[in-house]
Amino acid sequence: MKKIFFIFTLFLFLFLFKINASAKEPAHVLIINQVRGEECCSKGSLDKLKMQVEAHISKKIPAYFALRYDVLTDDTFINYLKDAGNKYPDLIKFGLLLEMTPQLIKTAGVDHDINSENWFEAQNAFTIGYSKEDSKKIADYLFATFFEKFSYYPAVTSAWMIDTETLNYIHKEYGVKIQQITREQYGTDSYTLYGGPPHYPYPASKNWLFVPDYENNDPVLIVRQTVTDPLFNYGDNTSTFTSQPNDYMKNKKTFDYFKSLLDQAIDQSDNQTGFAMLGLENSMEDKFQQEYIAQLELLGKRNSEGLVKFVIVDEMVSFWKQNKISVYAGKDLINNFDWQAFWITTPQYRVRLIRKNKNLMITDIRLYDQKFSDPYSNYEGKKSGYWIVPYLVNGSVNFYANKNKSAPKNIINYPDTGYGLFDIKKDLEIDPSAILLPDIFDQKSLKIDSFVNRVEISYLKNSKDRFRIAFANQNIQLTQTNKNEILYKIKNKDLSPIKFNKTPTGFKLNWMIGKNVFIGLVNQCGNNSCMISFLNNPEWLLKVRIEQYPFIFPEPIDRQTDLNKSSFYPHNQYAIAGRNPVRLIFSTRDKYNSPVITDSKITVLTSSLVQKTSTMQNPANQFVQYIDIYNDQPKKLEVSIKLDNSLEIKLNKPIYFAPNCKKEIKYCLTHPIEAYWYLRSFIGDKLRK
Repeated sequence: MKKIFFIFTLFLFLFLFKINASAKEPAHVLIINQVRGEECCSKGSLDKLKMQVEAHISKKIPAYFALRYDVLTDDTFINYLKDAGNKYPDLIKFGLLLEMTPQLIKTAGVDHDINSENWFEAQNAFTIGYSKEDSKKIADYLFATFFEKFSYYPAVTSAWMIDTETLNYIHKEYGVKIQQITREQYGTDSYTLYGGPPHYPYPASKNWLFVPDYENNDPVLIVRQTVTDPLFNYGDNTSTFTSQPNDYMKNKKTFDYFKSLLDQAIDQSDNQTGFAMLGLENSMEDKFQQEYIAQLELLGKRNSEGLVKFVIVDEMVSFWKQNKISVYAGKDLINNFDWQAFWITTPQYRVRLIRKNKNLMITDIRLYDQKFSDPYSNYEGKKSGYWIVPYLVNGSVNFYANKNKSAPKNIINYPDTGYGLFDIKKDLEIDPSAILLPDIFDQKSLKIDSFVNRVEISYLKNSKDRFRIAFANQNIQLTQTNKNEILYKIKNKDLSPIKFNKTPTGFKLNWMIGKNVFIGLVNQCGNNSCMISFLNNPEWLLKVRIEQYPFIFPEPIDRQTDLNKSSFYPHNQYAIAGRNPVRLIFSTRDKYNSPVITDSKITVLTSSLVQKTSTMQNPANQFVQYIDIYNDQPKKLEVSIKLDNSLEIKLNKPIYFAPNCKKEIKYCLTHPIEAYWYLRSFIGDKLRK
């Protein structure tokens, strides 16, 4: 009897141990709230900060509060925060918000053109627009100010962008362990972060923090603000598909959307530990603060259910620098369509798959390499910010060959009548460039499995054969398939840097720079299986950024204007002499048909003398110049302009100054042609209004 009892007990122990050993760790949650003071520049509120702090205390949910310089120098803010931190050290913790303001730059003794009007642009708000010496000078000043207030240096910092050399510096000098950057986005708020690991924390490469390096023994861990929608946050510059209340409430998504987004993030595949990054600035309106408090209420509930845990910094760094291969999947939380997205990230690449009903395709592939350099390593950003990881498939890009008045309205950085080389759209809204996979025969058969060394997606492609795609560290293995089932499509391939070649066993995709392969992909198929492998030559990255900048570093300044691609046209072809000018629009483009900001001197040439000409930049669009021509007598004119006294472009139609027929009735009765000009001017004014 004792023997039977012992065997039963041993069996029960082993059974329970197996359950416990295979149980997935609760999802990790990290909260960072950005705290702004009252200097200027998206002013923060002490009252809203108190709402957040009190909510975290009452709900017993820890958070980091990343403090901007104008908070550190405001005794009212600091006294309140220090008191809360001293009373509740496990709940109220502090970090630094590395966001520049005019007062910080002035006090730190740095010469930079930043003011309350332009502070938010990436080259002003973040270190990417400053010299390395100035960036370190600002960092030293900020960390010294923080230490003066709290007697320690912060382990957590936040900045939507930061140059890698400065991050390495504050890691080495001050012990920063976690850096928060912003979400995946193209062009929102003047900065583009496109192609990095999309959701989970990752150890930053010392050469470029936007790519991972799992061989780095002492990394800074990168986390991204905040939980994003895996299906809709791609090709998106609306900033509405995240967990932040000020994002999702913009287009009337409700708390139910947040609940679904959070639950989806914390409950991924069986062996994939979930993760959620949350937070809210104290500069957001009361309705967003109230929504945030409701989010904390739900988060507390999920914690009590054992579904999430609030991790400390060292635990996060230790855990996530080992989590090398991950999947972040999600379904349609908006329309309830039968759509899904899967993001697979490994140390060597990132892949996005979308499923629309029975169709499955790969719409994004980015390659990572520890040798990739930050574009701001030896360069100071001049206009906006751009981190774009090289791609082999980019389903969010739509290429266009020519100008066309019926072009889409949302072209990158260019809201007027022409349009550029490409625009960015969600791969769900278009027929995207993609690698097509076999159709799904039975949608219930679709499975995602996470293992230490791979992520697998499998499904029935017919009544008996299960197609399987395994994402390993350096390659992608496809079984139960052949070269006729793995297909590639691209639109306007002649405009893309990616070149497609069929091979006897599959196909190749290569990003070409001249005759050299920068990065490449080979799909090679054999007996009932295929393998996708990658080629990476990081030494070509700088040349690609310089020579093929529209695709990978499209900063719109210091580019040569191409008058064959630029637009020169009248806003109003007819004006009243002595009353208002004829306004001409000059929209500057480069050889790639991409918008550029020019500092060239513009000389206006007219077929006969005029009273006055003036040139000014459109304050709302720096790619557009206004050219106003004034004259006090009726006249027909031909107009052209020269750039820097060398290039010339002619207006393709004449302009007219009409008599003021309302005051000069007799003149107009005896000059019918000029009277017609007046009529055209009158009608044009009405139509524009």
